[in-house]
Amino acid sequence: MGLYEHIEQRKRERRERLRREGPDRDTFLQWRSPCFGISNPDNLTNPFWCYAIREGGSGWGFKEDFDGPDSFEAGPCFSFQRYGQAEVHLADGRRVLIGGTHEDFYDPDFCIYNDVVVIDGDSITVYGYPEEVFPPTDYATATLVGDEIWIIGSLGYKHNRDDRPTQIRVLDTQTWSMRTAECQGPNPGAIWGHRSELSADGGQLLVSGGQRHCRLVGMDPQSLINPSIHLLNLASQTWTAINRDEQCHYWLISPEAPCLLPSLSRFDRVAVPAGNRLERLACHGQGDLNFRLPWGRSDDHSLELTVQHQASSATVTLQMPPSNTTPPEEDEIAAILNALIEVLEGHYGCGSLQITPIQREQRVELYGAK
Repeated sequence: MGLYEHIEQRKRERRERLRREGPDRDTFLQWRSPCFGISNPDNLTNPFWCYAIREGGSGWGFKEDFDGPDSFEAGPCFSFQRYGQAEVHLADGRRVLIGGTHEDFYDPDFCIYNDVVVIDGDSITVYGYPEEVFPPTDYATATLVGDEIWIIGSLGYKHNRDDRPTQIRVLDTQTWSMRTAECQGPNPGAIWGHRSELSADGGQLLVSGGQRHCRLVGMDPQSLINPSIHLLNLASQTWTAINRDEQCHYWLISPEAPCLLPSLSRFDRVAVPAGNRLERLACHGQGDLNFRLPWGRSDDHSLELTVQHQASSATVTLQMPPSNTTPPEEDEIAAILNALIEVLEGHYGCGSLQITPIQREQRVELYGAK
């Protein structure tokens, strides 16, 4: 069977499933669009959303299936095919899925959701919330603490991103209501894509990794790697931090002639020339280009060099080891960056690249609660 025939067969199977299990077109049109809840919580369970959650298709696919309106005119179509969705498994076997993003910002079905979906066997319940109670949230962490789920961080829509205190919402799994946790202390900021772990005694959450949206000196704001570790005491709702900002250096790399840079997501396509200082020092990351440079006597003593693709530019982070190891001199850092430029110019193939130091602005509300 050829590719075209395979696609057509899959389409027929999907239409047959829709005929047997899906809602009618009028129900689709009534519920095609994502929406905020009115109450806290608001049970928004309906036949189309439940079908979409089971089917897992895209907004565009549902538009085709139901012969629906164009999303360029009607707005995004509901979909459960999402990135950055948080998931928690309850002790009784229920799955709780929170928020997430469908498609990229340029797609007409792009949407960041603020719903909570509870799946109990074949049963699906969808809860919505007013935007001020639970804003559109993606790339957050969700951690079960007793009967509550602590939801920390979010990337969110671009126009809402700033260097604000960390977003923390607490979901009650008995009532499914949502509240804001008013926390004090040196919080991580607008963090996303991070990790949250509950301490053995259940009293603290450890937040590490990920990225933080930052204001920069003389540049547009953007997300930078988070080098620090933050602890949230759940009883006192107070943050403490192991601050490693001084051990991190950032640069912006961009082509001298404006253009879009090829993705770095395929690690194996980035070749390091023979004799380059970074040869055989590359290590696999999560969609990034990473190098680990030995620095000191221990395996734990290394410099972490990370390149993150930013469409028309790239962000480079050099993180020092968490120890008393002597930091590299300026000429040593320059040599590392020159070696990296050689790698990237060969990979991107767009001519010379320019590198500019990134300096963060000091946070105004470092110890405030949102």
